[in-house]
Amino acid sequence: MKDKLLKGFLFFHLCIVVLGSGLMKFSDNKVFDGLMLRYSSWTGGGFGYSFFSPNVGNQTVVKTYTLIGHKTLKQDAFGTGRDILDCRFSSVLHTFRNHKAYELMSRVVASYIFAKYPNAGPTYISIGEYMPPTMSEYRLSRKKNQFREICNGTYTYK
Repeated sequence: MKDKLLKGFLFFHLCIVVLGSGLMKFSDNKVFDGLMLRYSSWTGGGFGYSFFSPNVGNQTVVKTYTLIGHKTLKQDAFGTGRDILDCRFSSVLHTFRNHKAYELMSRVVASYIFAKYPNAGPTYISIGEYMPPTMSEYRLSRKKNQFREICNGTYTYK
């Protein structure tokens, strides 16, 4: 009996994943639709699941430009996933997509930059996302991703 229940649940979940990948509407019943949407978001089985999603979000990154010793400009980027700190930053950036969260994150980045470069001058922090071209634009001109700035600020250490 337990095997049948487990197999039934796995089959049900697979059906939800397949239906969610096509962005099919389950029914006209709002209650049923709401339950399926909630189940899909909790389990990763719906259209929010990134392997099947046609609307995967753009890559959000933080770029910093810091003047070191009034003569050298250092550039750093966060949100690219190159180490554990960067992976944590990336997950926060992708989870909280609003201006206030970006302002708070830019303050965290500024404190990290000032700890990394003790003699740093002003640092310019830009939070934005890389916007991929449409498939037709890419085929025609091999156009690269465009960086669109969402939030920015200049910080100094006092």
